[in-house]
Amino acid sequence: MPVIDAHTHLFPADVIKMRDRIASRDVRFSLLYANPKARMADETELTRYMSEEQIDRAVITAFPFKDKGLITICNDYVLDVARRNPKLIPFAIVDAEDETFALTEAERSFQLGARGIGELAFYESGFGEKERKGLDVIADYAQKNGLPLMIHVNEQVGHAYHGKTKMDFQELVTFVETHPGLVTILSHLGGGICFYEFMPEIKKAFARVYYDLAAVPLLYTKQIYGFVTQCMPDRVLFGSDYPLLSYKRYARDMDLLEEEGRQKLLHLNARHLFG
Repeated sequence: MPVIDAHTHLFPADVIKMRDRIASRDVRFSLLYANPKARMADETELTRYMSEEQIDRAVITAFPFKDKGLITICNDYVLDVARRNPKLIPFAIVDAEDETFALTEAERSFQLGARGIGELAFYESGFGEKERKGLDVIADYAQKNGLPLMIHVNEQVGHAYHGKTKMDFQELVTFVETHPGLVTILSHLGGGICFYEFMPEIKKAFARVYYDLAAVPLLYTKQIYGFVTQCMPDRVLFGSDYPLLSYKRYARDMDLLEEEGRQKLLHLNARHLFG
């Protein structure tokens, strides 16, 4: 069965080599990658992963650095890799705290072939009213140009880990309601906000919201796959969060799904979204 991995991260080899130097200056990056055991991947490693685990296509993005120069360098790298490999779907990163730069970089990347924006994250500040309003400009741009916007959302209970932050779910709902024509991808099953789709008003407002499975095996039991394929079968995307995890970590548990739900989750929903 075809597999589309809708959430992977990619870095230039030179950036990987400078991990320690970047971590000493960038608190966002430090939270996730200061530990030398935290895996980072370049084009060669991603290609190997896709070949070994028979991944047909992959969404690739880098990381929302504080350093605007690093954002530009990594976007250029992701876009260049995707130009040479039609199996890759490039997303551009921006600094959501700087609306002017975010808009300029989104436009530049879109002209160079970006197919989406994100994964945007709020590791330092959390997500509240200020952060929600700060996304309006880039959300309007994404909607106007038909670009999905991917946002990091983590659960608000359970065990702690690096990068886990406070997120006001009501502000996230307000963001979605404010941009009803925007296709939004809430990573990591939206931190569990998907469970609120049992409320009719949330389900209606979230009609254009997709969820990916990035890091799900580290958070939930395998019964989660049955839940998402039954309750939101057309809006869940397989995403590994590679190189944090790979498809193998998910495959056995997803083999228990009914065929139609498994096909939608692994490739049909992504084909519908990305074309």
